[in-house]
Amino acid sequence: MIGLTRLLVVLATTLVASGGTVLAVGLFGSPLTSHDGSDYGLDTNGNGTYDWLVVQAAVVLPGTGYWDIAATLSSSTAPVGGPCSNVYPQPVPLLGNLFAPPSYPISWAYERYFFESGAQTIRFAFAGTDIYRAGVDGPYDVLAHLSIGGGIVYGNIGILPGPMPPVVEWRGVTAAYRATDFEEPFRPAFFTGGHTDSGMHVDDDGLYDFLEIRADVHVNVPGSYSLSGVLTPKIATLQDSWVSPIGYGYREVRLDMRDTSVSLPIRGDQIRMAGIDGPWDLALTLSGGYSYREGYANGTNGTIIDTRPVMYYPEMLCGSTGSHRAADFDDTVELLRYTGVIQELVEDYDGDALYDVLHLRAEVEVIVAAGFDLRGDLQSGDGSRGISTFWAQSWMAEGVAWTDWYFSGGEIRASGLDGPYLATLSMTPTYAGIDPTTTYRTKAYRAVDFEGAATNRSGYWIANMSAAGTPDSGLAIQIEVQRGNDLLAYVIEDTLTTVVYDAARNPLWTMTDRVYLTSGGSLQSFGYKVDGLAQGTYTVVVILGPQDRPVDTRSVSVTL
Repeated sequence: MIGLTRLLVVLATTLVASGGTVLAVGLFGSPLTSHDGSDYGLDTNGNGTYDWLVVQAAVVLPGTGYWDIAATLSSSTAPVGGPCSNVYPQPVPLLGNLFAPPSYPISWAYERYFFESGAQTIRFAFAGTDIYRAGVDGPYDVLAHLSIGGGIVYGNIGILPGPMPPVVEWRGVTAAYRATDFEEPFRPAFFTGGHTDSGMHVDDDGLYDFLEIRADVHVNVPGSYSLSGVLTPKIATLQDSWVSPIGYGYREVRLDMRDTSVSLPIRGDQIRMAGIDGPWDLALTLSGGYSYREGYANGTNGTIIDTRPVMYYPEMLCGSTGSHRAADFDDTVELLRYTGVIQELVEDYDGDALYDVLHLRAEVEVIVAAGFDLRGDLQSGDGSRGISTFWAQSWMAEGVAWTDWYFSGGEIRASGLDGPYLATLSMTPTYAGIDPTTTYRTKAYRAVDFEGAATNRSGYWIANMSAAGTPDSGLAIQIEVQRGNDLLAYVIEDTLTTVVYDAARNPLWTMTDRVYLTSGGSLQSFGYKVDGLAQGTYTVVVILGPQDRPVDTRSVSVTL
């Protein structure tokens, strides 16, 4: 049963002066305060624990309309879970020797209803899983603010300008429930307590690039989770907690249903910049493992599945790291490293037996997801002459992945230098940073094996063309147009013109068709039959593209 409480209202006036000018500021009026009400636990699934703590409050409302109810359930005892800190706020001095006791929120409720003015009984409820998770027994303090006109009013309103809507405040104290009387929240994954930390090297300069935090977890629901963490200096007082963090990190992890561990790298340059030696306080947060409701609702057109995700409480791990020195960490970290695995390919896009590109694929391990600027330099075997340069940008997610580097065959041919070549591959974080670099020596190619810029074909061409026949059966013509193995996401459209000439070079027959190549590697075939030709020699000419600017041409002589 709700008990009566005493309300202390402190009125303050503020004078703001500047250059002899007084600024008047409007204040909220004292809220209308009520205390009468009741509370009870509600078990909705029949398992013997309360899913809700329901509060019914008797109030007198000064107006008719939609009222917003914002309520807080709190306790004078700090919750056992929540943010990592062993330091709690001290009592706040009010007047003389009066102190406001500490108050720790446990759960919140928000409702919106239409009420007529006058005496009303309002009802709101706090989630039982909030109370169980707090681990604090009752009685609990309840503070509710009611406001009309769409605004939500919370405690400690402060100074706001202008006239304000009516506000009703209700305070009460619940019965003495136990935290274990309420529903235990389901935990898709949670920390089991064990954790370690160690420096991580990406390069060989002797300084740590990251501090790797590894923590043990138990997973009940497999799936994708968000893992974040922050390092802070060791604190002894509340005032010490208002310092900047030493370092922080975030990553997405995929977890299977088992006992396992998660790791989080904290960047070494952040630790080096902070300049504070360890041990440091550690706070890790794990969230995710969302499932979906299986409930149904009747719609106007049938049954509708409720697919909204079920949100779970984030899990936290609080602890301390080892005694690391800030000076042991690198002030310029590399966010990825090469694994040493490189594949080498030469690609002929147009099928003319000459290489259009030299393609290198380098495997990398990305430690922190980021955007990277890629630069590749292809040089002579002794590194004295540059041959070709490749530029690109790419967003790299965490984990092991392939990067692709393309060097122009035309530039290789123009250099006149035979292989093996020396390739230098560099990846720099787009925003700033140090570029991990690796070198690779290619196979011994000949420069003339690559496509020359002057003879470079278009991305499509006449792949095959044939003509044969007799005076009785006519002249049969077969043509194939080929598109190269490009990765371009557009359709190539053009024309194909076929002309049959007699021995005196007079055109006897002409046909123009549309060429339509949808993607890389596409092949389009054309077939024609020309009747009524006498014995003799004829020339068949095929033109791909406009006749004044052909993409490709073929011709063949046929004797009937």
